[in-house]
Amino acid sequence: MKKLATLLTVALAASAAAQTPLPANVARVHYQRADHAYAGWGLHAWEDTAVSVDWAKPIAQAGRSDWGAYFDIPLKAGAQKVGIIVHKGDQKDHNVDLWFDLSRGRELFVKSGSTLVAYAKGAPLNVDAAKAPVVQAAPAKAATATSAQGVPQGVLRVRYLRPDGKYEGWGLHAWEDTTASVEWTKPLTPTGVDAGGAYWDLPLKAGASKVGFIVHKGDEKDPGADMFADLTKGREVLVTSGKADFAYVSADPPVPAGATRINYFRPDGKYEGWGLHTWEDAAQPTTWTAPLNQTGQSSFGVYWDVPMKTDWKKLGLIIHKGDEKDPGPDMFLNREQGQQAWIVSGQPTLHTTRPDTSVRRVGDLTRQQAIMVSRDLIAVKPDMVQPGALLTLHASSTAGLTLTPAGVQGGDALTLEEVPAGLSAAQRARTPHLANYKLLQVRAEDRARLPEALRGQLAVSSVMPDGSVLGATSVQTARALDDLYAYSGPLGVTWQGAIPTVRLWAPTAQNVALRISKADGTGERTVPMTRSAQGVWTASGDASWKGMGYRFEVKVFAPSTGKIETNLVTDPYSVGLSLNSTRSLFVDLGDAAHTPAGWAALRKPALRSVSDLSFYELHLRDFSAADASVPAAQRGTYLAFTQAGSHGMKHLKSLADAGLKAVHLLPTFDIATINEDKGQWKFTPDLSRLAPGSEEQQKAITAIKDADPYNWGYDPYHFMVPEGSYAVRPDQRALEYRQMVMALNNAGLRVVQDVVFNHTNASGQAERSVLDRIVPGYYHRLNADGAVETSTCCANTATEHTMMRKLMVDTLVLMARAYKVDGFRFDLMGHHMLADMQAARQALDALTVQKDGVDGRQIYLYGEGWDFGEVEKNRRGVNATQLNLFGQGIGTFNDRIRDAIRGGNPFGGLRDQGFATGLFTLPNGLPQNTNRDAALRLADHIRVGLTGNLRDYRFTGASGQAVKGADLPYGAAPVGYAAAPRETVNYASAHDNQTLWDAVLLKAPANATTAQRVRMQNLAHSLILLGQGLPFSYAGDEMLRSKSFDTDSYNSGDWFNTLDFTRQTNGFGKGLPPAEKNAANWDLYRPILANPAMKVTPSDIARASDHYREMLRVRYSSTLFRMASAQEVQQNLTFLNVGPQQTPGLIAMKLSGAVTATNPFPHLVVVFNATGKTVTFSDPKLAGLNLRLHPVLAASTDPVVKSSQASGTSVTVPALTTAVFVGR
Repeated sequence: MKKLATLLTVALAASAAAQTPLPANVARVHYQRADHAYAGWGLHAWEDTAVSVDWAKPIAQAGRSDWGAYFDIPLKAGAQKVGIIVHKGDQKDHNVDLWFDLSRGRELFVKSGSTLVAYAKGAPLNVDAAKAPVVQAAPAKAATATSAQGVPQGVLRVRYLRPDGKYEGWGLHAWEDTTASVEWTKPLTPTGVDAGGAYWDLPLKAGASKVGFIVHKGDEKDPGADMFADLTKGREVLVTSGKADFAYVSADPPVPAGATRINYFRPDGKYEGWGLHTWEDAAQPTTWTAPLNQTGQSSFGVYWDVPMKTDWKKLGLIIHKGDEKDPGPDMFLNREQGQQAWIVSGQPTLHTTRPDTSVRRVGDLTRQQAIMVSRDLIAVKPDMVQPGALLTLHASSTAGLTLTPAGVQGGDALTLEEVPAGLSAAQRARTPHLANYKLLQVRAEDRARLPEALRGQLAVSSVMPDGSVLGATSVQTARALDDLYAYSGPLGVTWQGAIPTVRLWAPTAQNVALRISKADGTGERTVPMTRSAQGVWTASGDASWKGMGYRFEVKVFAPSTGKIETNLVTDPYSVGLSLNSTRSLFVDLGDAAHTPAGWAALRKPALRSVSDLSFYELHLRDFSAADASVPAAQRGTYLAFTQAGSHGMKHLKSLADAGLKAVHLLPTFDIATINEDKGQWKFTPDLSRLAPGSEEQQKAITAIKDADPYNWGYDPYHFMVPEGSYAVRPDQRALEYRQMVMALNNAGLRVVQDVVFNHTNASGQAERSVLDRIVPGYYHRLNADGAVETSTCCANTATEHTMMRKLMVDTLVLMARAYKVDGFRFDLMGHHMLADMQAARQALDALTVQKDGVDGRQIYLYGEGWDFGEVEKNRRGVNATQLNLFGQGIGTFNDRIRDAIRGGNPFGGLRDQGFATGLFTLPNGLPQNTNRDAALRLADHIRVGLTGNLRDYRFTGASGQAVKGADLPYGAAPVGYAAAPRETVNYASAHDNQTLWDAVLLKAPANATTAQRVRMQNLAHSLILLGQGLPFSYAGDEMLRSKSFDTDSYNSGDWFNTLDFTRQTNGFGKGLPPAEKNAANWDLYRPILANPAMKVTPSDIARASDHYREMLRVRYSSTLFRMASAQEVQQNLTFLNVGPQQTPGLIAMKLSGAVTATNPFPHLVVVFNATGKTVTFSDPKLAGLNLRLHPVLAASTDPVVKSSQASGTSVTVPALTTAVFVGR
């Protein structure tokens, strides 16, 4: 590599002066670095460029000159300015955007680290490029708007736009070539008012060429001077209040054939930088970093014309500026809705007819800024409540409310009164984000009308006595529905013998009917349903309904469209589904057809205590898709686990025999993004012959990524039904899932489900929206404007609402009882409230073997306790985060030990080293990895993790002072946060981010041997498996699993994800990982992937796999590794080699306890040696322990660990080795 770098340097130096001439229509950026290290640096550019530049694919260097490297930027016609960022992956040279002012010239000279630039070679660098240039506006004749509607023949239309939307009293005086006779004191009243403002249609004389006009109110003119329209330039003009010049208006251009038009209006008129992200059936879907540029301007605002596939059905779209979305949630335009859509900034509605934007200044009914906190109390923003204001709740069962300059019109009116005391303490605790809102109450005499009002459109208005409107907004109703209609009974299908009854909670629906058909949809008929006082709609049938398909026909007001919609929707409580979830099915899970032989008698693998659990995270297709020992039809399915003789099951059985307790399956509920029709699946051709560092593999995967059978599945569609694509026969999915659970249990392994209740795949009126088409606006968490929050990625749910919490808890109970699931891992658990998790725990604890067939107290709950988004810092109530779950017995993933072991974090530091990857002891050449203080600090983080990440565990820290786990900082949070070890799930690798082996490859020194890298990986596993808390491993990590550096392989296909349980290969060298998430780092990955020395051998994989099983055996040899309480850990666990004089890279841990049936050893000493040399460590605390190597390690397949020795007060441990000694 060094020789190659030298040759490249010589070659570049030889060509440095050969700068090419500057082509026409191109701007050139010259870039100079003091270190002359130009490799990998690219240019991101935007604004007046002729090409769209993707952040992941910057403009490459066009060449070198004697000044530095240079980049050439193609320019669009009339270009005036270009924004630029010089970057290398995600590393920016400058911390601010730079601007290239083309009025100064087409060559820019930039130095690394400075925003001062020059526009000529040799000129002083004294122009601050951080300041955007002021672009001169085009002359009035070019600044044309476009018309919303055609102008009649023989007429001049004069448009008048006021930002305040107040047109009352303004008239038009006109003269010259018009037939209208107008006096100053009797001006013409507007012909009409629309989204473009007020307008007057002036009849013209024959041969007319010029018309004079003035807009005025009494003697007040706007803008002032006489104006004259030259009819040869157009017959429509636009006067904007306060502007001296008017514009000639042209007609909106037609939508091109084969395209859809997305129109966008911003009240502030600031459209710069806003682009359109598209997916679904766009002919060329965009990447997030390279949105569509605006096609043009119209009378509405700006627009994008999106070329569509010829057979398009749906367009997905988001308007955004960088990562700022407007309004926020994903939007979808269906073909049957038309060829054009309109979006108003901040409004969550995708309009399919042009909305009127002229009255936005007095409110906005597309926003839901009034929020009900109970059945008759409404919180509003303070500016809505002023002395003397008339406050009204408007209700319309026909969705007939409209907003005019005079306020809300239509429907019924209920008077509101302010509650001077505001929200109560209980209400503030439940909805802390509303603490500063004013509180209104429906008058007592009107409260009986509220239940009916909630079944239609609602709005709140505030109008002053003089008629001026302070505000008007629609209403969020979820808390009122909780107050009025919370229901604790059964939902979905229940059976009384052979008779089914189906129930749907839909309190806001105006009508619900049951549509029954065969499973394939034929023979559909309608059955009426009856509504209860709690908003539950019910229908009962007969035995003939079993196996039939059904949907609900729900007539309901939808705030997302502002209309009464009639939706055909599946049952959110479905326990059976047709292919691709088009219909729910009448299924009785108790039937023999869905029950494998021996199911009732199934006994769970023994579990002494939840503290004994350990987890192996596995994606269902990864397990068997490439396993030739599994029958072809069963690969990638539940039934693959029933093949006890397969490579995969033999491997899992060996792990279970070593002590592993549970397999954690990535989502297996009904997934929205996998086609269950196997006949439509697409696969890549054979990719094995392609070069290991090639881009071609990922191109092939990306081309079919949404048509192949692969996805991680974090796209919930129906929560209570297993995913059909994982079944050999989707109509037997319940049976096959149960067979899988039985097979794993019989192999000695419990089954954990990965559950995703924090979001749904869709909301609003989208095709895959279930919950929001039944009770719109209830099941999802809304922001202050009523738009669905999307901080999780998708449509966030609101489990703080009673019935969404019920859906979550009911699902957990069903999965535990009907499928005998042994645990649940919660995706983004911090987006649930603490009360949600307490309710789940309570419901599961109530399950007994006698009553329910399972012991609910042994069902473990854990999840991602991250704190971010709209729920961060308890803004929506106390949420289920790492710190808030203290003392609850619910586990959270320990990111502290993960980062300390690996180095860096998921958001950066790909080459930053950690304890196991060589920090300070085996540095990789980067300066940050030689920091002794950092090594000691991260070692303390690991020590706290080894206690089960206990908040209050006391030990001597690197400073030499006594500290507790919570005293050590992890960013702005404490390292230690748990009350007991069972509340911590320790891990070094998971499905997210790069595998542990890929991390080792990136972080280890370049001259490290494969054997050393394997030992680094093994050391990381030792730290996880020998600590208190519950250990968690990612499937295949024990076999050096690689995904060729893919950091997010959720949709990367079988090619990058499958496992080889024959232990011959590990997945490394399958090509550059998909560009979508990885392209910025391709230059780092490419040479490593292409380096044959980085490939592992079967013997390397065998050593890693043996080590993993050995550490499991060590863990389960003594309950001292699995203590239950913080008190036990404090009493029995001591760290040696601590304080400022410790040996860096060495962690020594002493465990002591009484000899019992589950602990044969009075003393255990564990030494983790992460250094590159053998270390002899001495401590008086080892005196008299009579230490010897643990029996499992004395019989290890690793000759290195067998050379570890203990003598007196000393132990000797080889480099990159974990040794465990036992006392006699």
